[in-house]
Amino acid sequence: MNRVGSAVRVVLCLSLTVAMCAPRTSAQAPDPEPIGRFAVDVRGALPRYPEDPETATALGVTVDNLPGRGLGLAAGVNVYPARLGKHVALGVGAEWLMFSRGRKTLDPATEGGPSGPTVTTRFSVLSPQVSLNFGGRDGWSYVSGGMGWAAFTTERDDAPVAEADGNTGSYNYGGGARWFPQEHLAFAFDLRFYRLDPQDAATGRPAYGGRKIMTFSVGISVK
Repeated sequence: MNRVGSAVRVVLCLSLTVAMCAPRTSAQAPDPEPIGRFAVDVRGALPRYPEDPETATALGVTVDNLPGRGLGLAAGVNVYPARLGKHVALGVGAEWLMFSRGRKTLDPATEGGPSGPTVTTRFSVLSPQVSLNFGGRDGWSYVSGGMGWAAFTTERDDAPVAEADGNTGSYNYGGGARWFPQEHLAFAFDLRFYRLDPQDAATGRPAYGGRKIMTFSVGISVK
């Protein structure tokens, strides 16, 4: 997918997020207070790793042996330095971290036979972000995007690959929402698409092509 396609997805995500997640107010309800100055998120992350026949071939396994899903942790700090109207705020992610891992072992081909090799995928990313936020102090939706650095490795547990020589470039886009049933504690979720640059082959390490990884995360936010 090219960057134009990515931009289209951002616009669609904006439309859907605002329509479904923006706090609703009635004509009789008081006008909500503006979004606060900062929010800190900690969420459990569920990335979905794409199928990659070239990586499977390089590792000597089948595509079915590659992990399709992972489990991880996402954390970030967002500040809202500027208002674009009473209920729209510009946000800046001072730091955004996500770590995840997925493992998969194929069942034996025959009863009593050996299991297939265990393949492990690790994916982590550090990415500053810029966001547009819609709503009030008690809850708001947002769309955001950013560029940063990622680390991605898929390997067999019985034949680990060499460490990467540095990180690979990445960019991401997505959206989510926060609801504050209590004054300072919120329920939060985020749906994000990460696009990773290709990684060239190196000694003891296969090439990893460019890929897109979708990640859904849910957890808490503190303001």
